[in-house]
Amino acid sequence: MTREELLRKAKIRVRKSSTDMLDDDVSQLIDVAITDLKRIGVHQTYLDELEDPLVIEAVLNYVKANYSINSDYERLIGCYNMTLTKIKGGNYRQPKE
Repeated sequence: MTREELLRKAKIRVRKSSTDMLDDDVSQLIDVAITDLKRIGVHQTYLDELEDPLVIEAVLNYVKANYSINSDYERLIGCYNMTLTKIKGGNYRQPKE
């Protein structure tokens, strides 16, 4: 998945249909999520290609939780953290086969 495709998916996740300066906010949140995945040890090969469903879901969950933070923040960040737990329990520290 390309970065542009991921941005489109993230915009759908936050129910943002227009293209405007707020796309930069969504893009920044994608960057933060990817950096966080690196922090927990996800190998770069998973982040370069962005094809793994759990990795993609983690990014989308992070964007949803942090874009226009509202009363659902705790529940949404919990979804992100649960996805991170699943990733930590997998073989994501090794290069993708």
